[in-house]
Amino acid sequence: MKNISNILRRSKITPLERVTVLVHNDVHREKTGKDMLSDSEIYTLTKGWNASTSQADEYNRYIKIVQLESSMKMDAQMFLSRAEISILRNQRVLDTFLFYTKNLKSIAENHLTKDIPLEQSTQFLTQNTYLSYNKLLHIFTFYNLPKDIQKDLLLLDQEISYDEKYLDDHVFIYERFKDEKVLSKEDKDLILNKIYSRIYYEGAKRIKKSTAEKDGFLLHTFFGELPIKDLFGKLINVQYNTKDVSSDTILDLVKECAENRNVSIEKLVKDKLSEWLDQGLFIDEYSSLFMSDRFDTWNGDTKKSHKELFMAWYTELQKSKQHFQKLFDTNQLIKKTITRDFLGMKRSIEVITGESLYTCEKDIEFIQEYKKQIKILLPIVNVFLFIKNNATPIKNHKTLCEFKSLTQKVSSVFDIDMTGTYAEFINSYQEELNFLNLSLSRLIDIVTEHLYTEESLRYVININESCFSFDIEDDREIKVAEICEKYAEEFKKLGI
Repeated sequence: MKNISNILRRSKITPLERVTVLVHNDVHREKTGKDMLSDSEIYTLTKGWNASTSQADEYNRYIKIVQLESSMKMDAQMFLSRAEISILRNQRVLDTFLFYTKNLKSIAENHLTKDIPLEQSTQFLTQNTYLSYNKLLHIFTFYNLPKDIQKDLLLLDQEISYDEKYLDDHVFIYERFKDEKVLSKEDKDLILNKIYSRIYYEGAKRIKKSTAEKDGFLLHTFFGELPIKDLFGKLINVQYNTKDVSSDTILDLVKECAENRNVSIEKLVKDKLSEWLDQGLFIDEYSSLFMSDRFDTWNGDTKKSHKELFMAWYTELQKSKQHFQKLFDTNQLIKKTITRDFLGMKRSIEVITGESLYTCEKDIEFIQEYKKQIKILLPIVNVFLFIKNNATPIKNHKTLCEFKSLTQKVSSVFDIDMTGTYAEFINSYQEELNFLNLSLSRLIDIVTEHLYTEESLRYVININESCFSFDIEDDREIKVAEICEKYAEEFKKLGI
Protein backbone atom coordinates (compact mmCIF):
# COMPACT_ATOMS: atom_id res chain seq x y z
CA MET A 1 0.00 0.00 0.00
CA LYS A 2 0.97 3.66 -0.04
CA ASN A 3 3.34 4.85 2.68
CA ILE A 4 1.34 5.20 5.91
CA SER A 5 3.17 8.37 6.97
CA ASN A 6 2.25 10.03 3.68
CA ILE A 7 -1.39 9.12 4.19
CA LEU A 8 -1.43 10.59 7.68
CA ARG A 9 0.11 13.87 6.46
CA ARG A 10 -2.69 14.45 3.96
CA SER A 11 -5.67 16.52 4.90
CA LYS A 12 -8.03 14.38 2.85
CA ILE A 13 -7.95 10.67 3.72
CA THR A 14 -10.52 8.33 2.20
CA PRO A 15 -12.58 6.05 4.49
CA LEU A 16 -10.82 3.00 3.03
CA GLU A 17 -7.41 4.51 3.75
CA ARG A 18 -8.41 5.31 7.34
CA VAL A 19 -9.51 1.76 8.06
CA THR A 20 -6.54 0.33 6.14
CA VAL A 21 -4.08 2.21 8.37
CA LEU A 22 -5.93 0.94 11.46
CA VAL A 23 -5.78 -2.63 10.16
CA HIS A 24 -2.05 -2.34 9.51
CA ASN A 25 -1.64 -1.11 13.06
CA ASP A 26 -3.60 -4.10 14.40
CA VAL A 27 -1.49 -6.58 12.40
CA HIS A 28 1.71 -4.88 13.59
CA ARG A 29 0.52 -5.10 17.20
CA GLU A 30 -0.30 -8.81 16.79
CA LYS A 31 3.22 -9.50 15.57
CA THR A 32 5.24 -7.22 17.86
CA GLY A 33 2.99 -6.42 20.82
CA LYS A 34 3.32 -2.70 20.08
CA ASP A 35 1.27 -0.13 18.17
CA MET A 36 2.91 1.70 15.30
CA LEU A 37 0.40 4.55 15.63
CA SER A 38 0.25 7.06 18.45
CA ASP A 39 -2.95 7.66 20.40
CA SER A 40 -3.41 11.00 18.64
CA GLU A 41 -3.05 9.36 15.21
CA ILE A 42 -5.62 6.74 16.15
CA TYR A 43 -7.97 9.50 17.34
CA THR A 44 -7.49 11.41 14.08
CA LEU A 45 -8.35 8.33 12.06
CA THR A 46 -11.41 7.38 14.09
CA LYS A 47 -13.12 10.27 15.89
CA GLY A 48 -11.17 13.33 14.88
CA TRP A 49 -12.74 13.99 11.50
CA ASN A 50 -15.98 15.27 10.08
CA ALA A 51 -17.51 12.81 7.66
CA SER A 52 -20.31 13.25 5.18
CA THR A 53 -23.11 10.74 5.27
CA SER A 54 -21.67 8.77 2.34
CA GLN A 55 -18.20 8.83 3.88
CA ALA A 56 -19.54 7.66 7.23
CA ASP A 57 -21.45 4.81 5.58
CA GLU A 58 -18.35 3.71 3.67
CA TYR A 59 -16.17 3.99 6.79
CA ASN A 60 -18.65 1.97 8.87
CA ARG A 61 -18.83 -0.75 6.21
CA TYR A 62 -15.07 -1.23 6.32
CA ILE A 63 -15.10 -1.19 10.13
CA LYS A 64 -17.79 -3.89 10.10
CA ILE A 65 -15.58 -6.00 7.81
CA VAL A 66 -12.70 -5.66 10.26
CA GLN A 67 -14.93 -6.45 13.25
CA LEU A 68 -16.41 -9.46 11.46
CA GLU A 69 -12.93 -10.78 10.66
CA SER A 70 -11.90 -10.29 14.28
CA SER A 71 -14.96 -12.20 15.49
CA MET A 72 -14.24 -14.95 12.96
CA LYS A 73 -10.68 -15.27 14.26
CA MET A 74 -11.96 -15.94 17.77
CA ASP A 75 -14.49 -18.47 16.50
CA ALA A 76 -11.83 -20.15 14.38
CA GLN A 77 -9.66 -20.51 17.49
CA MET A 78 -12.57 -22.06 19.40
CA PHE A 79 -13.26 -24.35 16.43
CA LEU A 80 -9.60 -25.42 16.39
CA SER A 81 -9.66 -26.19 20.12
CA ARG A 82 -12.75 -28.39 19.78
CA ALA A 83 -11.34 -30.11 16.69
CA GLU A 84 -8.02 -30.88 18.38
CA ILE A 85 -9.75 -32.15 21.53
CA SER A 86 -11.82 -34.46 19.34
CA ILE A 87 -8.67 -35.83 17.67
CA LEU A 88 -6.97 -36.34 21.03
CA ARG A 89 -9.97 -38.23 22.39
CA ASN A 90 -10.01 -40.47 19.33
CA GLN A 91 -6.25 -40.89 19.62
CA ARG A 92 -6.84 -42.32 23.11
CA VAL A 93 -9.35 -44.76 21.64
CA LEU A 94 -6.87 -45.73 18.95
CA ASP A 95 -4.07 -46.21 21.49
CA THR A 96 -6.33 -48.62 23.37
CA PHE A 97 -6.92 -50.61 20.20
CA LEU A 98 -3.20 -50.64 19.42
CA PHE A 99 -2.62 -52.15 22.85
CA TYR A 100 -5.14 -54.92 22.18
CA THR A 101 -4.28 -55.72 18.57
CA LYS A 102 -2.93 -59.17 19.47
CA ASN A 103 -6.43 -59.97 20.62
CA LEU A 104 -8.58 -58.75 17.73
CA LYS A 105 -11.67 -60.15 19.40
CA SER A 106 -11.30 -57.50 22.12
CA ILE A 107 -11.52 -54.80 19.46
CA ALA A 108 -14.52 -56.43 17.84
CA GLU A 109 -16.36 -56.50 21.18
CA ASN A 110 -15.54 -52.88 22.08
CA HIS A 111 -18.79 -50.96 22.59
CA LEU A 112 -17.40 -47.80 20.91
CA THR A 113 -17.42 -49.41 17.46
CA LYS A 114 -20.57 -51.49 17.74
CA ASP A 115 -22.73 -48.77 16.21
CA ILE A 116 -20.90 -49.03 12.88
CA PRO A 117 -23.27 -50.96 10.53
CA LEU A 118 -21.81 -54.24 9.29
CA GLU A 119 -22.88 -53.39 5.74
CA GLN A 120 -20.98 -50.08 5.85
CA SER A 121 -17.73 -51.55 7.18
CA THR A 122 -17.89 -54.54 4.82
CA GLN A 123 -18.46 -52.31 1.80
CA PHE A 124 -15.60 -50.00 2.80
CA LEU A 125 -13.26 -52.94 3.28
CA THR A 126 -14.08 -54.77 0.05
CA GLN A 127 -13.70 -51.53 -1.90
CA ASN A 128 -10.23 -50.96 -0.47
CA THR A 129 -8.77 -54.46 -0.57
CA TYR A 130 -7.90 -56.76 -3.43
CA LEU A 131 -5.66 -59.62 -4.54
CA SER A 132 -2.83 -58.96 -6.97
CA TYR A 133 -3.66 -61.00 -10.06
CA ASN A 134 -0.06 -61.82 -10.89
CA LYS A 135 0.71 -63.05 -7.37
CA LEU A 136 -2.59 -64.90 -7.15
CA LEU A 137 -1.93 -66.61 -10.48
CA HIS A 138 1.55 -67.58 -9.33
CA ILE A 139 0.53 -69.06 -5.95
CA PHE A 140 -2.48 -70.81 -7.45
CA THR A 141 -0.24 -72.41 -10.09
CA PHE A 142 2.42 -73.45 -7.59
CA TYR A 143 0.02 -75.37 -5.35
CA ASN A 144 -1.58 -77.13 -8.32
CA LEU A 145 1.76 -78.71 -9.23
CA PRO A 146 2.74 -82.18 -8.00
CA LYS A 147 4.54 -82.19 -4.65
CA ASP A 148 7.83 -83.40 -6.13
CA ILE A 149 7.84 -80.47 -8.60
CA GLN A 150 7.08 -78.05 -5.76
CA LYS A 151 10.03 -79.38 -3.75
CA ASP A 152 12.39 -79.03 -6.71
CA LEU A 153 11.22 -75.48 -7.40
CA LEU A 154 11.83 -74.56 -3.76
CA LEU A 155 15.44 -75.69 -4.22
CA LEU A 156 15.74 -73.21 -7.09
CA ASP A 157 14.34 -70.37 -4.98
CA GLN A 158 13.28 -70.68 -1.34
CA GLU A 159 10.68 -67.91 -1.77
CA ILE A 160 9.16 -69.34 -4.91
CA SER A 161 5.92 -70.50 -3.24
CA TYR A 162 4.80 -66.90 -2.66
CA ASP A 163 7.15 -64.61 -4.65
CA GLU A 164 6.42 -64.55 -8.37
CA LYS A 165 9.33 -62.41 -9.55
CA TYR A 166 11.90 -65.15 -10.20
CA LEU A 167 9.71 -67.39 -12.37
CA ASP A 168 8.01 -64.41 -14.00
CA ASP A 169 11.42 -63.30 -15.28
CA HIS A 170 12.11 -66.72 -16.76
CA VAL A 171 8.66 -66.90 -18.37
CA PHE A 172 9.18 -63.44 -19.85
CA ILE A 173 12.58 -64.44 -21.29
CA TYR A 174 11.20 -67.75 -22.61
CA GLU A 175 8.31 -66.05 -24.40
CA ARG A 176 10.71 -63.61 -26.05
CA PHE A 177 13.10 -66.29 -27.30
CA LYS A 178 10.42 -68.94 -27.77
CA ASP A 179 12.23 -71.87 -29.37
CA GLU A 180 14.77 -69.71 -31.16
CA LYS A 181 18.09 -68.32 -30.01
CA VAL A 182 17.80 -65.12 -32.03
CA LEU A 183 15.65 -62.24 -30.85
CA SER A 184 13.54 -60.00 -33.05
CA LYS A 185 14.10 -56.27 -32.59
CA GLU A 186 10.71 -55.97 -30.93
CA ASP A 187 11.45 -58.75 -28.43
CA LYS A 188 14.92 -57.39 -27.74
CA ASP A 189 13.46 -53.94 -26.97
CA LEU A 190 10.93 -55.54 -24.63
CA ILE A 191 13.74 -57.24 -22.70
CA LEU A 192 15.82 -54.05 -22.55
CA ASN A 193 12.91 -52.01 -21.20
CA LYS A 194 11.87 -54.74 -18.77
CA ILE A 195 15.34 -55.00 -17.23
CA TYR A 196 15.78 -51.23 -17.13
CA SER A 197 12.45 -50.77 -15.35
CA ARG A 198 13.66 -53.26 -12.73
CA ILE A 199 16.86 -51.38 -11.94
CA TYR A 200 16.06 -47.66 -12.27
CA TYR A 201 13.66 -45.68 -10.05
CA GLU A 202 13.31 -41.90 -9.95
CA GLY A 203 12.14 -42.21 -6.36
CA ALA A 204 15.50 -43.68 -5.32
CA LYS A 205 17.08 -40.30 -6.12
CA ARG A 206 14.63 -38.52 -3.88
CA ILE A 207 15.39 -40.89 -1.03
CA LYS A 208 19.08 -40.10 -1.47
CA LYS A 209 18.24 -36.38 -1.87
CA SER A 210 20.09 -36.38 -5.17
CA THR A 211 19.43 -35.30 -8.74
CA ALA A 212 22.25 -37.39 -10.22
CA GLU A 213 21.14 -40.06 -12.69
CA LYS A 214 23.42 -42.67 -11.12
CA ASP A 215 21.56 -42.46 -7.81
CA GLY A 216 18.38 -43.77 -9.40
CA PHE A 217 19.87 -47.25 -9.94
CA LEU A 218 19.42 -50.22 -7.62
CA LEU A 219 22.21 -52.76 -8.00
CA HIS A 220 21.21 -55.37 -5.43
CA THR A 221 18.58 -57.00 -7.64
CA PHE A 222 18.39 -59.85 -10.14
CA PHE A 223 16.69 -60.40 -13.45
CA GLY A 224 16.30 -64.13 -14.01
CA GLU A 225 19.75 -65.56 -13.27
CA LEU A 226 21.53 -62.26 -13.95
CA PRO A 227 22.77 -60.23 -10.94
CA ILE A 228 22.40 -56.58 -11.92
CA LYS A 229 25.71 -55.84 -10.24
CA ASP A 230 27.40 -58.09 -12.81
CA LEU A 231 25.79 -56.10 -15.62
CA PHE A 232 27.29 -52.89 -14.25
CA GLY A 233 30.62 -54.60 -13.79
CA LYS A 234 30.58 -55.46 -17.46
CA LEU A 235 29.87 -51.82 -18.31
CA ILE A 236 33.18 -50.74 -16.78
CA ASN A 237 35.09 -53.79 -18.09
CA VAL A 238 36.00 -55.06 -14.64
CA GLN A 239 36.13 -58.68 -13.57
CA TYR A 240 35.46 -58.81 -9.87
CA ASN A 241 33.89 -60.57 -6.95
CA THR A 242 30.66 -58.61 -6.50
CA LYS A 243 30.94 -58.92 -2.73
CA ASP A 244 34.17 -56.95 -2.74
CA VAL A 245 33.01 -53.85 -4.62
CA SER A 246 30.50 -51.37 -3.23
CA SER A 247 27.55 -50.20 -5.28
CA ASP A 248 28.62 -46.58 -4.87
CA THR A 249 32.06 -47.32 -6.33
CA ILE A 250 30.54 -49.13 -9.31
CA LEU A 251 28.05 -46.35 -9.98
CA ASP A 252 30.77 -43.69 -9.81
CA LEU A 253 32.81 -45.61 -12.39
CA VAL A 254 29.76 -46.11 -14.63
CA LYS A 255 28.97 -42.39 -14.41
CA GLU A 256 32.54 -41.58 -15.44
CA CYS A 257 32.31 -44.05 -18.33
CA ALA A 258 29.04 -42.47 -19.55
CA GLU A 259 30.51 -38.97 -19.32
CA ASN A 260 33.59 -40.02 -21.31
CA ARG A 261 31.30 -41.28 -24.08
CA ASN A 262 29.02 -38.25 -23.77
CA VAL A 263 25.89 -40.41 -23.26
CA SER A 264 23.41 -40.99 -20.45
CA ILE A 265 23.80 -43.98 -18.15
CA GLU A 266 20.47 -45.26 -19.49
CA LYS A 267 21.86 -45.39 -23.03
CA LEU A 268 25.08 -46.96 -21.78
CA VAL A 269 23.13 -49.70 -19.97
CA LYS A 270 20.75 -50.45 -22.83
CA ASP A 271 23.51 -50.47 -25.46
CA LYS A 272 25.56 -52.94 -23.40
CA LEU A 273 22.53 -55.13 -22.77
CA SER A 274 21.68 -55.13 -26.48
CA GLU A 275 25.22 -56.13 -27.37
CA TRP A 276 25.27 -58.80 -24.67
CA LEU A 277 21.97 -60.29 -25.82
CA ASP A 278 23.48 -60.67 -29.30
CA GLN A 279 26.45 -62.46 -27.71
CA GLY A 280 24.39 -65.03 -25.81
CA LEU A 281 23.03 -63.46 -22.62
CA PHE A 282 20.40 -65.81 -21.09
CA ILE A 283 21.46 -68.51 -23.56
CA ASP A 284 25.20 -69.11 -23.07
CA GLU A 285 25.74 -66.83 -20.07
CA TYR A 286 23.39 -66.70 -17.08
CA SER A 287 21.29 -69.26 -18.93
CA SER A 288 17.59 -69.09 -18.33
CA LEU A 289 15.91 -72.18 -16.86
CA PHE A 290 14.41 -73.29 -20.17
CA MET A 291 17.96 -73.59 -21.59
CA SER A 292 19.48 -75.45 -18.64
CA ASP A 293 19.91 -79.24 -18.46
CA ARG A 294 21.56 -78.91 -15.04
CA PHE A 295 20.28 -80.22 -11.71
CA ASP A 296 22.44 -78.25 -9.27
CA THR A 297 21.25 -75.35 -7.08
CA TRP A 298 22.66 -73.50 -4.07
CA ASN A 299 20.40 -75.66 -1.89
CA GLY A 300 21.11 -79.09 -3.39
CA ASP A 301 20.37 -81.05 -6.58
CA THR A 302 16.88 -81.21 -8.04
CA LYS A 303 15.38 -84.51 -9.19
CA LYS A 304 14.35 -83.06 -12.53
CA SER A 305 16.49 -80.81 -14.72
CA HIS A 306 15.97 -77.07 -14.67
CA LYS A 307 14.46 -77.25 -18.15
CA GLU A 308 11.99 -79.97 -17.13
CA LEU A 309 10.96 -77.98 -14.06
CA PHE A 310 10.43 -74.83 -16.05
CA MET A 311 8.32 -76.56 -18.70
CA ALA A 312 6.21 -78.22 -15.99
CA TRP A 313 5.69 -74.77 -14.48
CA TYR A 314 4.92 -73.13 -17.81
CA THR A 315 2.38 -75.81 -18.77
CA GLU A 316 0.57 -75.51 -15.45
CA LEU A 317 0.67 -71.71 -15.69
CA GLN A 318 -1.25 -71.81 -18.98
CA LYS A 319 -3.91 -74.02 -17.35
CA SER A 320 -4.23 -71.52 -14.50
CA LYS A 321 -4.64 -68.61 -16.92
CA GLN A 322 -7.43 -70.45 -18.72
CA HIS A 323 -9.12 -71.19 -15.39
CA PHE A 324 -9.08 -67.51 -14.38
CA GLN A 325 -10.18 -66.36 -17.82
CA LYS A 326 -13.36 -68.44 -17.49
CA LEU A 327 -14.07 -66.74 -14.16
CA PHE A 328 -13.53 -63.33 -15.78
CA ASP A 329 -15.60 -64.14 -18.86
CA THR A 330 -18.56 -65.20 -16.69
CA ASN A 331 -18.15 -62.12 -14.41
CA GLN A 332 -17.71 -64.30 -11.36
CA LEU A 333 -14.49 -62.37 -10.74
CA ILE A 334 -13.60 -58.88 -11.93
CA LYS A 335 -10.07 -57.96 -12.98
CA LYS A 336 -9.02 -54.33 -13.35
CA THR A 337 -5.85 -52.25 -13.56
CA ILE A 338 -4.86 -49.88 -10.78
CA THR A 339 -1.88 -47.56 -10.31
CA ARG A 340 0.44 -47.92 -7.33
CA ASP A 341 3.38 -45.80 -6.27
CA PHE A 342 6.79 -47.48 -5.90
CA LEU A 343 9.74 -45.30 -4.92
CA GLY A 344 8.07 -42.31 -6.50
CA MET A 345 7.22 -44.06 -9.78
CA LYS A 346 3.71 -44.97 -10.89
CA ARG A 347 3.27 -48.65 -11.68
CA SER A 348 0.18 -50.25 -13.17
CA ILE A 349 -0.85 -53.62 -11.75
CA GLU A 350 -3.74 -55.95 -12.46
CA VAL A 351 -5.91 -56.85 -9.48
CA ILE A 352 -8.93 -58.95 -8.63
CA THR A 353 -11.42 -56.59 -7.01
CA GLY A 354 -12.44 -57.15 -3.43
CA GLU A 355 -16.13 -56.73 -4.25
CA SER A 356 -16.06 -59.58 -6.78
CA LEU A 357 -14.06 -61.85 -4.45
CA TYR A 358 -16.49 -61.25 -1.60
CA THR A 359 -19.61 -61.94 -3.66
CA CYS A 360 -18.19 -64.91 -5.60
CA GLU A 361 -19.88 -68.15 -4.56
CA LYS A 362 -17.17 -70.46 -5.91
CA ASP A 363 -15.65 -72.78 -3.30
CA ILE A 364 -12.03 -72.01 -4.18
CA GLU A 365 -9.31 -71.67 -1.57
CA PHE A 366 -8.22 -68.11 -2.41
CA ILE A 367 -11.85 -66.89 -2.34
CA GLN A 368 -12.48 -68.48 1.05
CA GLU A 369 -9.22 -67.05 2.39
CA TYR A 370 -10.17 -63.58 1.18
CA LYS A 371 -13.52 -63.78 2.98
CA LYS A 372 -11.81 -65.04 6.13
CA GLN A 373 -9.48 -62.04 6.09
CA ILE A 374 -12.38 -59.63 5.60
CA LYS A 375 -13.90 -60.98 8.80
CA ILE A 376 -10.58 -60.56 10.62
CA LEU A 377 -10.16 -56.98 9.38
CA LEU A 378 -13.69 -55.76 10.12
CA PRO A 379 -12.88 -54.60 13.68
CA ILE A 380 -10.01 -52.48 12.34
CA VAL A 381 -12.28 -50.87 9.75
CA ASN A 382 -14.78 -50.13 12.51
CA VAL A 383 -12.06 -48.30 14.42
CA PHE A 384 -11.22 -46.16 11.39
CA LEU A 385 -14.87 -45.43 10.57
CA PHE A 386 -15.56 -44.58 14.21
CA ILE A 387 -12.78 -41.97 14.14
CA LYS A 388 -13.88 -40.70 10.73
CA ASN A 389 -17.48 -40.27 11.89
CA ASN A 390 -16.68 -38.73 15.25
CA ALA A 391 -13.57 -36.61 14.64
CA THR A 392 -14.43 -35.60 11.02
CA PRO A 393 -10.75 -34.67 10.40
CA ILE A 394 -10.99 -33.73 6.74
CA LYS A 395 -14.10 -31.59 7.24
CA ASN A 396 -12.42 -29.79 10.14
CA HIS A 397 -9.23 -29.20 8.17
CA LYS A 398 -11.16 -27.84 5.19
CA THR A 399 -13.13 -25.58 7.53
CA LEU A 400 -9.92 -24.08 8.96
CA CYS A 401 -8.63 -23.59 5.42
CA GLU A 402 -11.90 -21.89 4.47
CA PHE A 403 -11.53 -19.50 7.42
CA LYS A 404 -8.11 -18.61 6.04
CA SER A 405 -9.50 -18.23 2.52
CA LEU A 406 -12.15 -15.77 3.73
CA THR A 407 -9.48 -13.76 5.50
CA GLN A 408 -7.39 -13.66 2.33
CA LYS A 409 -10.27 -11.81 0.69
CA VAL A 410 -10.29 -9.32 3.56
CA SER A 411 -6.50 -9.01 3.28
CA SER A 412 -6.80 -7.96 -0.36
CA VAL A 413 -9.14 -5.12 0.63
CA PHE A 414 -6.70 -3.69 3.19
CA ASP A 415 -3.49 -4.52 1.32
CA ILE A 416 -1.89 -6.61 4.06
CA ASP A 417 -1.67 -10.32 4.89
CA MET A 418 -4.03 -11.00 7.81
CA THR A 419 -3.86 -14.81 7.54
CA GLY A 420 -0.87 -15.51 9.78
CA THR A 421 -2.93 -16.64 12.77
CA TYR A 422 -5.08 -18.91 10.59
CA ALA A 423 -1.95 -20.50 9.11
CA GLU A 424 -0.84 -21.28 12.67
CA PHE A 425 -4.25 -22.85 13.37
CA ILE A 426 -3.98 -25.04 10.27
CA ASN A 427 -0.40 -26.11 11.04
CA SER A 428 -1.36 -27.00 14.61
CA TYR A 429 -4.26 -29.15 13.42
CA GLN A 430 -2.15 -30.83 10.74
CA GLU A 431 0.41 -31.87 13.37
CA GLU A 432 -2.29 -33.64 15.37
CA LEU A 433 -3.70 -35.19 12.20
CA ASN A 434 -0.25 -36.46 11.15
CA PHE A 435 0.18 -38.15 14.51
CA LEU A 436 -3.25 -39.76 14.17
CA ASN A 437 -2.33 -41.04 10.70
CA LEU A 438 0.90 -42.53 12.05
CA SER A 439 -1.09 -44.45 14.66
CA LEU A 440 -3.54 -45.68 12.03
CA SER A 441 -0.63 -46.79 9.84
CA ARG A 442 0.82 -48.67 12.79
CA LEU A 443 -2.52 -50.37 13.34
CA ILE A 444 -2.66 -51.55 9.71
CA ASP A 445 0.97 -52.78 9.92
CA ILE A 446 0.22 -54.83 13.03
CA VAL A 447 -2.87 -56.40 11.51
CA THR A 448 -1.08 -57.16 8.24
CA GLU A 449 1.70 -58.82 10.22
CA HIS A 450 -0.97 -60.84 12.00
CA LEU A 451 -2.31 -62.08 8.66
CA TYR A 452 1.14 -63.22 7.56
CA THR A 453 2.33 -64.78 10.82
CA GLU A 454 -0.73 -66.00 12.71
CA GLU A 455 -3.27 -67.12 10.14
CA SER A 456 -1.20 -69.47 7.94
CA LEU A 457 -2.67 -68.00 4.78
CA ARG A 458 -1.48 -68.57 1.23
CA TYR A 459 -3.33 -65.68 -0.35
CA VAL A 460 -2.75 -62.66 1.85
CA ILE A 461 -5.00 -59.72 1.11
CA ASN A 462 -3.69 -56.43 -0.35
CA ILE A 463 -4.85 -53.31 1.48
CA ASN A 464 -5.09 -49.85 -0.03
CA GLU A 465 -3.46 -48.27 3.02
CA SER A 466 -4.00 -44.70 1.85
CA CYS A 467 -7.73 -45.19 2.44
CA PHE A 468 -7.01 -45.89 6.11
CA SER A 469 -5.61 -42.43 6.71
CA PHE A 470 -6.89 -38.87 6.50
CA ASP A 471 -5.52 -37.05 3.46
CA ILE A 472 -5.59 -33.25 3.73
CA GLU A 473 -4.96 -33.09 -0.03
CA ASP A 474 -8.28 -34.82 -0.70
CA ASP A 475 -9.86 -32.62 -3.38
CA ARG A 476 -13.36 -34.08 -3.16
CA GLU A 477 -16.21 -31.72 -2.37
CA ILE A 478 -16.65 -31.78 1.40
CA LYS A 479 -19.02 -29.39 3.12
CA VAL A 480 -17.33 -27.15 5.68
CA ALA A 481 -18.73 -26.47 9.17
CA GLU A 482 -21.88 -24.37 9.36
CA ILE A 483 -20.18 -21.58 11.31
CA CYS A 484 -17.82 -20.97 8.40
CA GLU A 485 -20.69 -20.83 5.94
CA LYS A 486 -22.41 -18.21 8.11
CA TYR A 487 -19.34 -16.01 8.08
CA ALA A 488 -19.12 -16.37 4.31
CA GLU A 489 -22.72 -15.14 4.04
CA GLU A 490 -22.03 -12.13 6.32
CA PHE A 491 -18.91 -11.15 4.35
CA LYS A 492 -20.93 -11.41 1.14
CA LYS A 493 -23.47 -8.95 2.55
CA LEU A 494 -20.58 -6.53 3.16
CA GLY A 495 -19.37 -6.87 -0.43
CA ILE A 496 -16.53 -9.37 0.22
